[in-house]
Amino acid sequence: MRKCAGVCAGTLLLLFSAFPAAFAAPVEIGGVLYDSVDEGEPFVEMTAPPAKGRAAPKPSRAESRAGMIAFQTDDPGEYVPDRVPGKGERVKGLEAVVTPGETTAVWVGVHALKDLSGFEAAVDVEDAPVSVELRHLHCWPQRTGWKSRRWTIVPELLLPFADGNRTVPLKDGVLKEEPFDLKKGATAGLWLTVSARADAAPGRHKGLLSLGGAGGKTLTLSLVLEVLPFRLTRPEGKHWLLYCDAGRWRSMGEEQVMGDLRDFAAHGFNGLVSVPFGDLDLSGMAEGRITFDDTPYRTLVARCQAAGMPGPHVCSFSGIPARVRERLGVECDLSKDVWPDVLKKGVTDAARAIVETTKDAGALWYFYGVDEPTGENTFAIQEYQCWHAAGALTYATFFNINFLEKASEFLTAPCFVSGLVSEEARAREAREACAKSGAEFWWYGTGCYSNPYPQESGLFFNRYGAGLFFWKTGAKSQVTWTFSRPHADPFNDFDGTPENDSEPKDQTTVYPHLLRPNDWSTYQGSIPTVAWEALREGYNDYLYLHTLAEAVKSARAGGNPRLQKRADRAEKEMAALVEALPFHNPMSRQPREDRVLRTTTLQKIRRAAAEHIAALQ
Repeated sequence: MRKCAGVCAGTLLLLFSAFPAAFAAPVEIGGVLYDSVDEGEPFVEMTAPPAKGRAAPKPSRAESRAGMIAFQTDDPGEYVPDRVPGKGERVKGLEAVVTPGETTAVWVGVHALKDLSGFEAAVDVEDAPVSVELRHLHCWPQRTGWKSRRWTIVPELLLPFADGNRTVPLKDGVLKEEPFDLKKGATAGLWLTVSARADAAPGRHKGLLSLGGAGGKTLTLSLVLEVLPFRLTRPEGKHWLLYCDAGRWRSMGEEQVMGDLRDFAAHGFNGLVSVPFGDLDLSGMAEGRITFDDTPYRTLVARCQAAGMPGPHVCSFSGIPARVRERLGVECDLSKDVWPDVLKKGVTDAARAIVETTKDAGALWYFYGVDEPTGENTFAIQEYQCWHAAGALTYATFFNINFLEKASEFLTAPCFVSGLVSEEARAREAREACAKSGAEFWWYGTGCYSNPYPQESGLFFNRYGAGLFFWKTGAKSQVTWTFSRPHADPFNDFDGTPENDSEPKDQTTVYPHLLRPNDWSTYQGSIPTVAWEALREGYNDYLYLHTLAEAVKSARAGGNPRLQKRADRAEKEMAALVEALPFHNPMSRQPREDRVLRTTTLQKIRRAAAEHIAALQ
């Protein structure tokens, strides 16, 4: 992929109609040149940004001298290149509020009033116990659905910039630098990652954010960094799990793998899905001897514990029924027939051998069979029956409730797609049904889904899903799909059909940074995205609510009438705020006219929780 003039411009280009599968000549989409794209109808722009055509507000004297207006949107996903600031969005300063050991994000946009070359930004926090990392929001064209021929410009990647240059994607995981130039009328989004030291003392600290480029003076914004007088606590028995795409690790070294795991833990995850598990030996099955080498799983557990992820994990193991059928010489159509007892026993024995071997591996695991089966999938139902009989914990994702109706007695952790629990009544029904049967209520629906709306397009979706939505459902676990599963060039969302015909859009919450094209041995870590950082923000939202709930309990148990009264007030006010935030599927776009389903609403709820926690200290 190569950049062309007018990077990220939302230009509609109809450059082809019926070419062979892979185009040899570069194709331009949204201002970016791609070496190849999938065959088919032209890729066309979906819609214009909502603020397109709006006139910028009259600048102040300082803004005129700097040649830019600094402004803050509700969501960083709004910083498309031609985004024009509204009058109420202009800012003279920024504020970040953190607890000791917490990392959070602040964003700000810069709208150029004149041509600015070599744009730079710098943060001065003096002696504050808080660090601030600056990145820019890289915009690029992305498909609007798994097979969509439509695209839209998305501010997605969070990439470094310094000394008048910014880092941008080149091709196949490799980055390059280019001048950070802004044309008159263009907008650039900036991302500030704010981290407080674990030993940070409470207090308010003043800093500065300086913005400037050749062609204008420096624009200075105040930066207030507040450290709160308490630490966040993590709830016991609640899990954030991630499909980790472990196949990448086969081409990576130990420290590269550990870097991924530490990144997962830093974003709130304590368990992984579809992890390395082990090798099953059925050669002695006829003599009653089945062995399982669980070295891969034990290695993973040790790595995860070192990184701060105690589990549980979810382990896939396919193919056992077919191997047992062959070993026993049984005639049976596994996908259609009722399995004979001898086959069921063989599969159960194999599963039991795995359960027994791994019982002291150091972290609980759940068996993961068929992905998203329906009630008509007799193979999945019978396989789960065997693993359940063997004593395994079992996990199944599903979007059709008829699977749960037929397989519920064999499932430890039925994992509902978020749409099935995105209404209060349905979430309560699922939660209560699981409690009645002794099952664990899990759901999935955060990450990089594009059905029905791409989660990459803003902070709200994953933040709400991993945080307030998780809290409102009352579930035990929420599951994110998926970390990094690109098709072909990870920096090209339009070339995936040869690798995944059904879902050619890249399935990536983050993107790989490689020093050499497609060479994972040169992996430098993940390129963070708005969607990835949103998961950490949601995790922190949940922790604020949990920490407040614990503070309320402590205050009531402490015997201080004044604090008990404060606890009652805090609980009542927070319950009202959370209840006023409606249930909404985090895989769907929020209605534009809804002023409650907004990122700023989530921030207000967090801030209110923080104030109540501090008052109960």
